[in-house]
Amino acid sequence: MLALLSNVTIDSLAQTAAKLTGEEIYTSSGYNTWVQELLSASFGGTIPECVFLILDGTQLMGDAFPTDWPSAKETLDEALSVIIGFASSHKDIPIFVSSLDIPQKKIQPYISARIEHKAESYWLDALEENGIPVLDIKELATNIGRDKFYSSRMWYLGSIPYSMTGEKAIADEISNAVNSIKGRRAKCIVLDLDNTLWGGVIGEDGVGGIELSTTKEGSRYRDFQKRIKDIKEEGAILAVVSKNNPEDAMDGINNHPDMILREKDFVAVKANWEPKPVNIDELAKELNIGLDSFVFIDDNPIEREAVKTALPQVIVPEFPKDTANLEKFAIEIWKKYFPTLKLTKEDTQKTEQYRIEHKRSELKKEAPSIEEYLKTLEMKLTIREITEEDIPRAAQLTQKTNQFNLTARRYTESDIRRMKEDGSHKIWIGELEDKFGS
Repeated sequence: MLALLSNVTIDSLAQTAAKLTGEEIYTSSGYNTWVQELLSASFGGTIPECVFLILDGTQLMGDAFPTDWPSAKETLDEALSVIIGFASSHKDIPIFVSSLDIPQKKIQPYISARIEHKAESYWLDALEENGIPVLDIKELATNIGRDKFYSSRMWYLGSIPYSMTGEKAIADEISNAVNSIKGRRAKCIVLDLDNTLWGGVIGEDGVGGIELSTTKEGSRYRDFQKRIKDIKEEGAILAVVSKNNPEDAMDGINNHPDMILREKDFVAVKANWEPKPVNIDELAKELNIGLDSFVFIDDNPIEREAVKTALPQVIVPEFPKDTANLEKFAIEIWKKYFPTLKLTKEDTQKTEQYRIEHKRSELKKEAPSIEEYLKTLEMKLTIREITEEDIPRAAQLTQKTNQFNLTARRYTESDIRRMKEDGSHKIWIGELEDKFGS
């Protein structure tokens, strides 16, 4: 169960969020009772897996928005004290709090005190300093446009500030946040090269002829690569599957001066003339991860359809028709398929871990028997009781779908922390090291 609280009417938003997340949603029976709900923390008698607090900035500040900063700060501090108090005393219940979007409505001269932006920044800084995850309503409203995100008609009819578009956008963000808590994320982005990571065909145009630069048309591909690298640095792994001569592909990856992604950023580069579904299937076996953990990005609709047909488990998003939207596309890929609540040490080392896994796979192919292969690995096992620092990683491990999760139960960080603090449970961590690494 999830709890959704607000200072405005959110009944229809809760229904939309319930459909998207597949979760039961608890909402307060009263209007603008979020303070009482957080202070009592009863939530109808059921402990929620997570709390989402969606606050309308204009309503939080009141009808008469203060024109002096001390009065505004006092209002914000009162609200923040309730939120921070709940977060500190209920560490087992994650709480996501919206950023504030406060439109400048008061009619004033150009030269006058405008503290709306200061209030928004103060609120955001306080949440971040206290380690409270943010649901960025301000960013949503900015990207969609306030005229489309909000509805004056619905506000005056039923104290509902958001349009259907706005509610859908917020519900999508809630769904992404729930996925981050539950560890529902893909593992690998498989990328084409020609007209995907750069413009043009490198086998025909050469390194100097492809579209990739820091300015004008070529910069759209470079910006796309920047965001893909961001996703990689948050724990995803990258691979290339491209119909190309391997020499041409590696020439572009290693030698073009404006490439952001280099060979070291990929766990594997399969540049050949084999069908792409064949290459992706081989890659899944080599890396020992399921096909449902792959996201395939290719500009060619024929190649996308081939992968959808042959490997229906693979996620195949539609490539943007206008490549000016490539950077936005990458951000959407991150939000939808690679949401992350927080980074663990293991997340930052994913590429190297899977490179090592690839080496193990190659060694296994050469070994005369499975027994000889296991001996050659020189494995060492360490078992110890779990610590607070292990909890994020332990939660991730329980979310994985594999043959070692014998109960098929999934645990959040909060679940594991509760068990750790409960004297009737013991939790252990096993770490396996071999000659290649951990």
